[in-house]
Amino acid sequence: MTPLRRTFTVFAVIAGLVVFGGAASAQAQSGDQQFEDQVNALEIPFAPDEDLPAVGQSVCEMLNGGLAGNPNPVPVVRGVVQRLENSGMSKQQAVGLMRAAVMAYCPQHARYMGR
Repeated sequence: MTPLRRTFTVFAVIAGLVVFGGAASAQAQSGDQQFEDQVNALEIPFAPDEDLPAVGQSVCEMLNGGLAGNPNPVPVVRGVVQRLENSGMSKQQAVGLMRAAVMAYCPQHARYMGR
């Protein structure tokens, strides 16, 4: 094996380990932890004893119930955002919370989240 080819092979192996090693550690994070990290990043105030995973799962339950048999997801998504806003969140926080819940607990609804 030539020195150039050996260097390339070593580089390719290291690059693969970095890429797949990072993916493995990202997958190791639980949905609950992923959701809690997103809520903290959005700076949404919750009581210290609040069950954040339950909040995220309730968002998915609202989406599941509203989207069942409904051909138009837009009013359902708007309704969930409105309910979250009515609980004291800004619109930005409500949308962020809904997206975080979808990514952690009900990714089947991700296509309705827009950009």
